[in-house]
Amino acid sequence: MQSDSKEYIKNLLDNLTPIESIPAGVKPEFKKDGKIRAILFDVYGTLLISSSGDIDQAEISVENLKSALNAAGIKISDGEQNALDHILMDFEYTVKICHEAARKNSVPYPEIDILSIWKIVLIHSRRKGLISFHDDADIMLMTCVFEFLSNQVYPMPGLKEILAKLHEVCMPLGIVSNAQFYTPVLMNYYLNGVISLNEKVRGFDQELTVFSYKFGKGKPDPTLFEELAPTLKWKYGIIPSEVLLVGNDMLKDIYASKQVGFKTALFAGDKRSLRMHENDDRTSGLQPDHIITELKQVLEIAL
Repeated sequence: MQSDSKEYIKNLLDNLTPIESIPAGVKPEFKKDGKIRAILFDVYGTLLISSSGDIDQAEISVENLKSALNAAGIKISDGEQNALDHILMDFEYTVKICHEAARKNSVPYPEIDILSIWKIVLIHSRRKGLISFHDDADIMLMTCVFEFLSNQVYPMPGLKEILAKLHEVCMPLGIVSNAQFYTPVLMNYYLNGVISLNEKVRGFDQELTVFSYKFGKGKPDPTLFEELAPTLKWKYGIIPSEVLLVGNDMLKDIYASKQVGFKTALFAGDKRSLRMHENDDRTSGLQPDHIITELKQVLEIAL
């Protein structure tokens, strides 16, 4: 992504309307745990307020697609509405086919690489004459713009201050998130005010960071959490029971991480993203170790 594209994204994010969290009407229940030696966070609905509630429930619209194509210098053919409709249909179909292929290969919770999907869809659309662009068109910029408009996010209250406090005490921090390449772009922008394609999120140990698209599978697959157990052990001498996982989803975060032996804190700070999965047998009778409604309560648990 070129410098002018980064500037475009920064201007876009600078001018998005801030989002406020919506109380979920849940009572916090937590207590101090002096044995916590590392903390892992979910991103969407936990560290970032998500307008749609989660990354996989973004609002797909022709308006957002048109804005994204224009930003990348991709020209839409005559019959604009028809072209945009066909591109979105092709996008959704391609995602579906990729998911089905992964499930046939015994991946129960498949995750796509959104950038690869858009490259396939846009090249296919160009062949059909729906759009035109040169090979150097910034598809990465197009993808970012489309996703940032489709699922607007904003920092959860107190995010920077809480992370700063955890850094002061040298608490190892990690991320386990159903995410895409643009997730660290968003995190670094909201934490540091810069646009960077570096997958390292400042303040988090990159070796304790798991983004689902890199593994082709998403939560609640417990293997995403299992990926971190050896690193926690050899790098820090930390065992699973000394790790606190903070997330907003009872199935994807609480259930999945408990399979590895992590302590859990259900984040119920925003009604849009709180996922209880009350009708799922895996969460029936399952209790998180803590329930929090503000990120700052993590400090009261772990410090």
